[in-house]
Amino acid sequence: MERFKEARNRAGAFLVTRQHPDGSFDGSVSGPGDYFGMPIALQVSGYSREASRLLDWIRDNGMTADGDFGPRPQDAPHFFHYAYPYFSSWLIVGAHRMGRFDISHRAVEYMLRFWDSESGGFYSSPTERTPETKQDLWVTAGCGRAALYTGRLDVARGVGSWMRNLMKAQPNYPEQMYTVYSRAEGIHTVPDPEDEIRYVVNRDANVDQFFFHPGIAGAYLARLYQATGEAEWLELSKEYMRFAEGANDFLFGLARAGKVAWAASLLYTITSERKYRDIAIRVGDNLINMQSEQGYWSWPGLDVPGNDITAELTIWMDEIYQSVGDE
Repeated sequence: MERFKEARNRAGAFLVTRQHPDGSFDGSVSGPGDYFGMPIALQVSGYSREASRLLDWIRDNGMTADGDFGPRPQDAPHFFHYAYPYFSSWLIVGAHRMGRFDISHRAVEYMLRFWDSESGGFYSSPTERTPETKQDLWVTAGCGRAALYTGRLDVARGVGSWMRNLMKAQPNYPEQMYTVYSRAEGIHTVPDPEDEIRYVVNRDANVDQFFFHPGIAGAYLARLYQATGEAEWLELSKEYMRFAEGANDFLFGLARAGKVAWAASLLYTITSERKYRDIAIRVGDNLINMQSEQGYWSWPGLDVPGNDITAELTIWMDEIYQSVGDE
């Protein structure tokens, strides 16, 4: 299983070649959507000094006085807008893991402005806070992870409760997973036809889907279990991953499956159940097959290096290696 370690290290070595002398990367001035995973990726691949330099740049150039990260370009892809706090959550975790509390504590206070204490989820909109405002599974999970890292267990448990209620409301699980909620409507089972990928994942899909949803939910709940010792979160993590267990080969072949490998790695570490090890290795090998000789990954349909996807998949290679090691 050294191949996962080697893939991680190749990717980390590639990323440092892209870093500028001031600590930033190409695209950094375009906002956190371009560098959100970079601090963790650099750290886990052995480049903690480079990670610290990037965090210095973020503190001095990419962070507002009230703890937001910016700028947030108006012409960014639409999901950058409804995932507004998600990118911040990654930077909070990355800074906190590095002991950069000058960034993480200030930023988590801003991120908590998105928390809906009534539902336990996080609003996806940058500005709206009404019963009609949508709350997405991946955004809520990401923000819950940042709350967990910074010791906000009340918020973290609220996120767990939100995920429990979302699971209870599923109308056709595990064949489909619906992932958007609002207090006014509950779970949204009628997707916007122009943005269906946001609302539902199908186990038998043969087109691109947000297959990271069972992974990010399962991984978050496994971490919540580790933090609290409360068995309900472990069982709910397994329930979310039940969707992935029966998913088809097409979904497992997507780069978006990286978070499924993350969740499976955690569940294998916690339970020693072989099926989770097998999922982690299956996804990991698929991702290695997508990696370029130079160490980077590209977004589907592109053949140019993607800093953001390379950073994230570097992290999942490390999570798989932590779990299965050199078995």
